[in-house]
Amino acid sequence: MEYKVIPFRADIMITDTTGAAAQQLAELINQHATEGWNYHGLESLSTRVTTPATPGSSGCLGIGATPGSPAFTETAEIYVAIFYK
Repeated sequence: MEYKVIPFRADIMITDTTGAAAQQLAELINQHATEGWNYHGLESLSTRVTTPATPGSSGCLGIGATPGSPAFTETAEIYVAIFYK
């Protein structure tokens, strides 16, 4: 069996109903169904996103020196649609 995992995020306006988000998911499912993929489900995936540290500047003879910034890590949750064939 072969699997395909695709990030999914519905983009809706504040005036839209939840049906608009469901319609976007249905369109994704139908698009991949025409390619022979079967929809398995929508899952959440927690991941760490790290921004690398940036070095500071020593300036010119120390004048205008700036400190660097440390690496920053945060957790992000994304949703993925899972298909199989």
